[in-house]
Amino acid sequence: MNHILPADFDCSDSIRQEIIQKLTAFETIADELPVYIVLDLRKMSVAYTSFKGLELLGITLEEIRQLGSAYHTKFFNADDVSFYLPKSKEALLGTMSSSRWFSFFQQVTTGENKVFEWYLSASRIFAYDEAGDPLLSLTFALPLDPNHHLAEKAERLMEENLMLKDNYQRFASLTKREKELLRYIAAGETAGETSSRTFISEKTINTHRRNIKRKLGAKTQYDIIKFAQAFNIV
Repeated sequence: MNHILPADFDCSDSIRQEIIQKLTAFETIADELPVYIVLDLRKMSVAYTSFKGLELLGITLEEIRQLGSAYHTKFFNADDVSFYLPKSKEALLGTMSSSRWFSFFQQVTTGENKVFEWYLSASRIFAYDEAGDPLLSLTFALPLDPNHHLAEKAERLMEENLMLKDNYQRFASLTKREKELLRYIAAGETAGETSSRTFISEKTINTHRRNIKRKLGAKTQYDIIKFAQAFNIV
C-alpha cells in the first residue's frame, strides 16, 4: 500500500497510519463512491485520487502528484478556479469544522472527448497534523448530466460569480441612491415612472441613469440587467 501516500509526504508515523487506514477503506468501496480527491493543504497538491478520477482525467497517480499546484489549472476552467479555490482555501484552512462541507460547481476536462464537463463538488477536512492544523482535504465530485437543468443553472451561477469578482469595485462606486435606482432601471422603468415612484425629477433621474451606466461601464439594458442580477438588486 505504499502508493496510498507520496513517498515524501511529511507527517508522523501515527498520522500516516491513520490516513492509510482511511484511504485503504475507501479503496475497498471505490466503485460505489463518486470520484474522490485528497489534497495536501500545505502545498495544495494532490496526495491521492481514486482510480475512477485518474481514468477520467487520463493520468496516472504519480503524474498527477508531480503536477503539484499546477493540478488546479491543468484540468479545470481557469475562471472557475480563480473564484472557488481562494474561497475553498479560506474555508478549509480557517475555522471550518471537520464535519462541515464546502460545496461548489466546477468545470473539468473529463470524458471521452476531454471537454469541460460540469461537476458538483464538496470538500471537507480529512486529516490534521500533530499541531491540530488542517493537513489533508477530501473532495467528492459528482458529474452533472449536461441535459439536466442543474448544469444550465451552474453555468449561470458561475457567470454571476465571475461578474461579482470582476466588477465589485464598479458596483461599490455607486451611491446608495444609485443602487436604489439601478433596481428600477433593470426592471425597465422609464424615467417618468421612476420619477413618480421616487418623487425625483425626471431630469435628475436621467442624470443618475447616465452616471450609473458610466460607473458600471454598461452599454446596453442587458448589461444593466446582468449587473442587477449578479448583485441581487432584482
